[in-house]
Amino acid sequence: DIPPTSQASEYMRKKYLVRGSSSRNTGIAWTLFLCLFSLVFFPTWCIPPTASAQQVTIPIQNLPPNYRTEEIPVIKNTYPLYSLLPERKADQVKLTGLYPSRSFWFYSQRNEMISKAQLTLKYTPSPSLIPVQSQLNVYLNGQMQMSLPITEDQLGKPITQTIDFSPKVIEDSNKLDLEFVGQYAQICGNVANPTIWRNLDESSYVTLNIQKLRLNNELATFPAPFVSINGPASTNLPFWFASNPSNDIKKAAGMVASWIGTKTEWKGANFPVYIGEFPSDQDFIAFITQDRRPDFLNNEDPFTGPTILVRDAPDSLSSKVFIIAGTNDREVAIAAQWLAESSASMIGSWVDIKDFKPLPNRAAYDAPNWIKTGGKVELASLTRYNGQLRSTGIRPIPITLEIRLPPDLFMVNRSDVKVDLKYRYTKPVSGEPAQMRFLLNDQLVDSFTLDPEQTGSSFTSQFSLLNGLAGLWDNTAIPGDLLAPYNIMQFDFQYGLAVAGGTTEDCKSVVPISNRVEIDPNSTIDFSGLYHFAKLPNLNLFTVSGFPFTKYADLQETAVLIPLNAPSSVITTFLNTMARLSSQTGAPATKLTVLDHVDKSILSDKDILVFAETSSQIEGLQKMDPNLTLEQIQNKIQEEFASNVYQAPGSYQIDENAGVAAIVQFESPYSSNRSVIALFGDGQDGSQILNSRMMYPLDLKLVGGSVAILKPNLEPASYEVGPAYYTGSLPWHQRVWYAMLDQPLLLVLFTLVCALLIAGGIYYLMHSLIRARGRRHK
Repeated sequence: DIPPTSQASEYMRKKYLVRGSSSRNTGIAWTLFLCLFSLVFFPTWCIPPTASAQQVTIPIQNLPPNYRTEEIPVIKNTYPLYSLLPERKADQVKLTGLYPSRSFWFYSQRNEMISKAQLTLKYTPSPSLIPVQSQLNVYLNGQMQMSLPITEDQLGKPITQTIDFSPKVIEDSNKLDLEFVGQYAQICGNVANPTIWRNLDESSYVTLNIQKLRLNNELATFPAPFVSINGPASTNLPFWFASNPSNDIKKAAGMVASWIGTKTEWKGANFPVYIGEFPSDQDFIAFITQDRRPDFLNNEDPFTGPTILVRDAPDSLSSKVFIIAGTNDREVAIAAQWLAESSASMIGSWVDIKDFKPLPNRAAYDAPNWIKTGGKVELASLTRYNGQLRSTGIRPIPITLEIRLPPDLFMVNRSDVKVDLKYRYTKPVSGEPAQMRFLLNDQLVDSFTLDPEQTGSSFTSQFSLLNGLAGLWDNTAIPGDLLAPYNIMQFDFQYGLAVAGGTTEDCKSVVPISNRVEIDPNSTIDFSGLYHFAKLPNLNLFTVSGFPFTKYADLQETAVLIPLNAPSSVITTFLNTMARLSSQTGAPATKLTVLDHVDKSILSDKDILVFAETSSQIEGLQKMDPNLTLEQIQNKIQEEFASNVYQAPGSYQIDENAGVAAIVQFESPYSSNRSVIALFGDGQDGSQILNSRMMYPLDLKLVGGSVAILKPNLEPASYEVGPAYYTGSLPWHQRVWYAMLDQPLLLVLFTLVCALLIAGGIYYLMHSLIRARGRRHK
């Protein structure tokens, strides 16, 4: 019965396979029986002796990443829909036949995952719309999520709809589009009809379920996840110190905060300070020396010099800690300066900094965000993103450019700005009016008709910065209000539109053509020929542009006075201010000087920034100016208020029982034409007011004078207290003219004297000619 040779091997394999399988099954059964018997009668036999004798605890930061998203806590955030507009603000959002769509953006950071997104939409449709044929289509990243038809019972009434977005469509950067399809007539409709509209209520909102993820320890991704890179959200980044920081550590923190300010720009940054205690479940930056290493770094190699590394934050499943370290405080400052100047080369989780050579000092007025004033500047260099000099649409959105000028530019008489502009446009419909309007800070500079026979044009304009004689007696550094340190320049192309639907007998469907307009990138603007000269004190120059400190963008001529054992809130004010200054210049403050007491030898050639709760906290500060206390500032302001010398709009009496903060400016006692600006917060409440105000670069635009008082929920109050002084230089004849502007009677007298001198000279000349003629006749 043995199979043939060709089948013998297969026969034996199956036979012994079955037998082996049967043996294994029997062995498994006996094993299970013995295990159950041991568990019942001898339970300790099944427990390894090492487990019962020793319990192993693994620190949470050493645990491997958890990729089970269902186990990660969910953070539910709600955002008003209006806050997601690209322009970041709007009085209303109204969809019409001519403007049928609007876009909104929401984002997630690198260490976040949006597990669910939901739109709660509140709107009111026009009562003139045809039901069902009129609808609202909702798109996310180009994919339709839902179409909302308008029913008859919804016409003219407020409606609330909730749309759940597909998680598969959600990305790091998400574009939400609302498209309105409006129909008011069965035939011969007109898209320009004013009855086609749908208002989006400002109470509409987007809800995001966010889950934090643990990233790898990789420096190449910095500043993510520590800084809010995507979207308009501000950055809230704690700074941690093992103990009260020294001057070198404060300088290091100031450099890092200023570098982060160049990344956050207008979005703002806040730096809560923690001393000793770690922030709870947050990303943070730590400044560490070898002798003050926290416990979670016990397993790390010792620092051998300036070092930068990133690690998991202690007691957190997702947070990271960015560490700036060294063997001593000075090396920590070197590591911070390297980060601000050379961090583009970071890679890996640990960087040892060797042979660091700082960049040379910057020249005056060379801030990257400020326009150059020494010659022509191409408009392409003022753009922030591709396509900024183009616009499309039936009525194109105005092309907008930001212009930041050195804040101490002085516009003398006959000061002009020259613009050489080239532009292209879609031909307007024959017979319909079309214009290009040139605006600066919402003021019309000039307008030009768009020729229907051409597709482009150019012009050279020279517009004066002085508004006639309207500001002749205005006691300010810039006589006119056409130009400011921060300016918005717009090119607004306006096309006339006439759309006729026809009649029922002769109906024509007309679809308006989208227009396209462009500004030539080679167009130029020229601010040359202007002088640097300003009258101080003027806190508006500080709050808007950081002047006089930002004259040198790296703050090489700035000294910071801050108490050695300053409270956390005062250090936060210092850090927020550094970020604010650099957000306005675009350069980190890598050359500032930090002191804890008055040193005349150092302060003699510096502009001085003071951070304290009261002047008594800094040794020698009261000797600098005995009136530099909140109490004496209050008394001076009350005296000024009583005499009605000057009071800015929104001023108020100071309530000593509530939190108060003050910003004060006066001339440095150690050097002429140098400034001292002190930021005082009366206790925790006062410092909190300063911290929130200094966080946003666009805040405090209304501050002016020499003293600003800040109170919660009120506009700042500004006062002129103390003598004036000047910085910069002007030609002698311009100085005479400027001095005369402050004294109108003296100007009249000077004019009369000049007239008499000229008349006397003419009389003497004519008399001499007559006498000479008479002698010749004799």
